Amino acid sequence: MLDLSGISLSFGGVQAISDLDLGLGEGVIGAVIGANGAGKTSILNVISGFYRPQAGSAWCRGVDLLARQAHEIVGLGISRSFQNVALFNELSVFDNLLLGADHLRRNGLLANMLRLPKARRHERDARTRAARVLEFLGIEQLRDRRAGELAFGDRKLVDMGRALVGDPRLVLLDEPAAGMPEARRGPLADLIRRIRAEWGASVLLIDHDMELVLGVAEHVVAIDFGVKIAEGTPAEIRTDRRVIEAYLGEDHTATEPTN
Repeated sequence: MLDLSGISLSFGGVQAISDLDLGLGEGVIGAVIGANGAGKTSILNVISGFYRPQAGSAWCRGVDLLARQAHEIVGLGISRSFQNVALFNELSVFDNLLLGADHLRRNGLLANMLRLPKARRHERDARTRAARVLEFLGIEQLRDRRAGELAFGDRKLVDMGRALVGDPRLVLLDEPAAGMPEARRGPLADLIRRIRAEWGASVLLIDHDMELVLGVAEHVVAIDFGVKIAEGTPAEIRTDRRVIEAYLGEDHTATEPTN
């Protein structure tokens, strides 16, 4: 599904990612962990075409991601949520979700203006997809609410939902648990598992909630200041001395995740 090799990215004198290799198999839930500033979001930005690394290669299903623009990468079936929730506050929840299917539009400006059959068909399909996502997330009651009026936890769900509307093959989740009430984190883990089960998509997750990450991911990569220091199963990561010293701390070695 995804193969990053030798990725290096710097901003001026700051090395955000250094010679990073990262792979993700079809249908796998993977995760990247690390402290603030470790380079996690920069990795997602490289995959989604927002950043161009100075070295390395990035491939998804045999397609060179570094040769594509961000809007073309979305068209490959790679979607993402955002750490800071990039919603249109004045639009309804439903209209924000509809935007997630816009890259599937195959009709031009004239067809939209004249409401030709293919334009109407796209709109009908997009509305069906958005309604399915509302039900999947359990937020049908928020359909007509303005996004700017929502609690932060609900905004995070809408942001995640917009990434699903286009039926992606790879979903990048940037700190989905950040700002979520504690009571919603267990259901969030179930949602991430269901993305794979019901959408058939691979998932690459970054988050600071280690119980969520180590409870839902099957393969974990740990980075420290842009350098990969370990990778493996959650059980292997929990007991890796380099990860414990750089990030997890001793308390994460004692128990297995509960969700």
